[in-house]
Amino acid sequence: MKERITRPEISAYKREKLDQTVLVRLDEAAAILAVSTRTLQRRVDEGRITAYNDNKTKKGIRFLASELSEYVKKMKIDTSSELESLQNF
Repeated sequence: MKERITRPEISAYKREKLDQTVLVRLDEAAAILAVSTRTLQRRVDEGRITAYNDNKTKKGIRFLASELSEYVKKMKIDTSSELESLQNF
């Protein structure tokens, strides 16, 4: 017997695939990360964030939305002691 795929499952699959292919501009990526475009460019130069470019200018720089999401998840503070040390800094 074939397993039926529901509409919500199809929608979730489409969203997942879309997230993997959506490219955002430098200014949009900076807004997503709540940093300046200069800070984001510096993080790219440091190799902390991957950027894509289809031309030679920095104005053509793009970011995968899914990779920005992963970057944000890696920034998560895991323990309350880390949070306390940041607050006491």
